[in-house]
Amino acid sequence: MKVTLIRPPAYSSRGFMGAQLVPYLGIVYLGAALRAAGHDVDIVDMCGEDISRAEVVRGSFIQHGMPIPALRSRLKPSDVFGFTCMFSQDWPFHRDLMIQVREWYPGCVFFAGGEHVSALPDYCLKDCPALDVCVVGEGEDVAVQLLKGLKEKRPLADVAGLVIRRPREEAVQQTPRASRIKDVDAIPWPAWDLVPLENYLSRGYNYHIRRGRTIPILATRGCPYRCTFCSNVHMWGSPWVPRSVKDIVDEMECYIKKYRVDNFVFSDLTAVIRKENIIDLCEEIIRRKINVTWQLPTLRTEAVDRDVLERMRRAGCRDLDFAMESGSREVLKSVRKKNDPEKIFRLIQDGLAAGMNLSTNIIIGLPREGWKDFFQTFGMASRLAVKGLQELNVFPFIPYPGSELFDDFLRQKKLILSDDYFLNLFGYADLSKAVSWSAHFSPRTLSLMRFVLLSHFYGLMLLTHPRRAWRLVSNAFQGKTTTKLEGVVARILRNIKISFQKEHRHANG
Repeated sequence: MKVTLIRPPAYSSRGFMGAQLVPYLGIVYLGAALRAAGHDVDIVDMCGEDISRAEVVRGSFIQHGMPIPALRSRLKPSDVFGFTCMFSQDWPFHRDLMIQVREWYPGCVFFAGGEHVSALPDYCLKDCPALDVCVVGEGEDVAVQLLKGLKEKRPLADVAGLVIRRPREEAVQQTPRASRIKDVDAIPWPAWDLVPLENYLSRGYNYHIRRGRTIPILATRGCPYRCTFCSNVHMWGSPWVPRSVKDIVDEMECYIKKYRVDNFVFSDLTAVIRKENIIDLCEEIIRRKINVTWQLPTLRTEAVDRDVLERMRRAGCRDLDFAMESGSREVLKSVRKKNDPEKIFRLIQDGLAAGMNLSTNIIIGLPREGWKDFFQTFGMASRLAVKGLQELNVFPFIPYPGSELFDDFLRQKKLILSDDYFLNLFGYADLSKAVSWSAHFSPRTLSLMRFVLLSHFYGLMLLTHPRRAWRLVSNAFQGKTTTKLEGVVARILRNIKISFQKEHRHANG
């Protein structure tokens, strides 16, 4: 069958945070699986194919990538169209895109997948009349079986992992959940040849710090933990499945040769669960003498110690994100986050001593957090600043679709699904605003808390490490980004430029 997979443009608010223009792993994994099953696959990466284009949409948001009218001439006739929707804040834009494409291809089958769709499949089908089927969870095997069923004209109710529209009954039908893929080494490597990868590589675009030609990669799938603010359970369930070290490093060597890659970002939910896995990966990279850097987000502490950090540094790891979330043990316990802030503090000290660039993530406004808890977090941030932690990321809590807390808010009717709700999720990464879901803090208070925590941390960090202040200013003028802070400053300046250009065009008629 002829299949077109569409990655929509990237979106951001016009506030103090820009979109991260990065290549998506999910859609190229899916494209590779469908191609291996014998289908004719075309991927339209609307972000990457017109990566330098940006325009203001809906008055207060910025769309990065191909404009929707230009998509019509880019599309090829297909039997099936698939759409990826990872982030819930993008849903109103993705829904409108699907409705538009449906007008051009009224007789084709439309399916969608990704974390947002997996969390809210019934709602997506009801809210988007253009959509026929939702693929829930890990998508490769499910999508292959979906297309096999369509080709053989079998009932889709026989395919596990789907939520299907039943137009005659004006209802939806959910099939049994598909089993997780156990042999992850058998999954075809991502079909990067189907997207304009060079547009990302040449610009060094990635979720982390720019360290050259960067490509995302997965070492594991899933997460065994059940933090109540995380949407993992609807997408992956609890199983944590690692790839073999050989398969991971073979893939790295392939990209080094084929795409001249010199930096990798591991995009795992929780990459380090077993100590022996990360040690074996480091030893294999060292044994093969692979001269690259790599970055690891959302690191937990259960399987990491000073020895592991030093091995990671020798193997090329340069950047780590620690998922601390709060300096309050009571708050962490309330969301089933099995972390010890003091242990993370000691690990950060060890990582800094090893010469790594480190960051930690903080969530403020969690349901059980009060002023006492916030000041514990504030004190921890102060200690980290003096010790030399390079980055602090502060996010206001949001009940994100697919999480246990989201389900609680929805059940208690404290949350109503609508475009306003989804678009307000942009406040998660927009320093200019916040939406509060806390009984203790108003939106204005939460924004002030965020500003105070960030300004205090960075002010104290730069004061106690003055060379970093000079580097920040110097790199800003040279267009370099060697830390996340510098990347944020660059995106802020880009947003200001885009908004100014729009206002200038309006002023000149």
